[in-house]
Amino acid sequence: MSARISAGTFYQYLSCPLQLWFEHHGDQKKKGAVSPIRKRLGEAGLAHERRIAEQIGFDREVVTEDEDEAFQETLRLMKEGRLVYQGVLIDGDWVGRPDFLVPKRGKSRLGSHHYTVKDVKLASELTDEHRFQLTFYALLLERIQGVRPRYVYMINGQGKEIRFEIAEFIERFELTLSEVERILAGEKPAPFLSGSCKESPWYAACLSEALACNDLSLVYKIWRGEYERLRAVGIKTVSDLAGADHLKLKEKTSGISANRLLRLQQQAISLVEGTHIVVGEPDLAKTSVEIYNDVETDVLQTPALHYLHGLLVVRRGKKSARAIYKQFLVRNPAQEGKVWLRFCRFINKLPQTAVIYHYGRYEHQVIAELTGRYGAPRSALERFEKMIDLSKVATRAVIFPTPFCSLKDLAKYLGFKWRHKEASGINSVAWYQEWRCRKNSKRGKKMQKDILEYNEDDVRATLVLKDFLAGLGPW
Repeated sequence: MSARISAGTFYQYLSCPLQLWFEHHGDQKKKGAVSPIRKRLGEAGLAHERRIAEQIGFDREVVTEDEDEAFQETLRLMKEGRLVYQGVLIDGDWVGRPDFLVPKRGKSRLGSHHYTVKDVKLASELTDEHRFQLTFYALLLERIQGVRPRYVYMINGQGKEIRFEIAEFIERFELTLSEVERILAGEKPAPFLSGSCKESPWYAACLSEALACNDLSLVYKIWRGEYERLRAVGIKTVSDLAGADHLKLKEKTSGISANRLLRLQQQAISLVEGTHIVVGEPDLAKTSVEIYNDVETDVLQTPALHYLHGLLVVRRGKKSARAIYKQFLVRNPAQEGKVWLRFCRFINKLPQTAVIYHYGRYEHQVIAELTGRYGAPRSALERFEKMIDLSKVATRAVIFPTPFCSLKDLAKYLGFKWRHKEASGINSVAWYQEWRCRKNSKRGKKMQKDILEYNEDDVRATLVLKDFLAGLGPW
């Protein structure tokens, strides 16, 4: 019996084709656990879906556990023209469970009506993942009712209905479907590491596979198109790329500029030699007061709750430096605005010569969101606009021997260690949620300690990176 294809199959493929192969053909003992926060995201998604269901109203919910019996019940309801919640659709090895099956005027095998689908998501915008899932449901409906719906719909996290016309996506869907079918039949894809791989329970297995064959995807931020072009001319490993003659490779490779190809080769050389390569002079300000900023966010809240602003205030003297950690923790969601404005006032009181560092663009996104909700002093916003993003400074000046360049990847390469073995942004959210429920208990106090220590370690890691960059000297 061939493997069944569902909407989730495309989610797995888009996350990582090798993950899909592992799921169907790999050693299940190597599969990691789903993180607690991922489970909670699923629970939050289901809760949002139920709220939307109550708002829309529906004729019947299909709760039959047996898949084939559930399909027969769904088909009967569709013939009656009912609005169906959690119906099951099956045709051959295709099986789907869209959130809502919605009747529309127009003849089909079902009678004087046909169906389209509406799927509920926590996301605000329609992504490729959603487009693949919705297109799959539309084509599955076509197999059953003989009519392909022109439009399908996503209801987002804010309850807004987003219409999607599948005609523009069919060709891409069919190409991807062919690749999915080959994987399900047993064809093992080459590993291709990307940032999304880290979220997969198969990440360790995928990374092990890539390391074992020294796969080209270990090169930081190599795009899939570049990866395929290089493989087409015989460059399949990091060592192949590092050892290739640049000019000859450029002649054989179309679609990759000379500068981009040089950067990829330098990254490969860095990985092979296990050391960093300085390619530019870091653009850093000189001042006696430095601020390192990091924020933690509970993405399960609607809207997202930015529950902790952490700062490391570093005052440098002629012979030594003194670093003090300051935290602005939201103890209750209703206090988010007050904490944000208190944080802004602290920023305002800093010396005008102080420079604020952060890593990545997320802090700017949070500042924009919180300013939109609660406002902010103009003087604080002017300080925030001048913040220096060390991720840009680092990647412009240095090539690191790491497949990824998150703060943790770079700081660990530089020898920094987080105090908590399970330190991660996702686990911080889990700790925060538990702390809110058990604040005054012994366990709750430990959770608060873990939250603050994790954030403090993040800003201290940012300091370590900045000091490393500053120590490179003139280029």
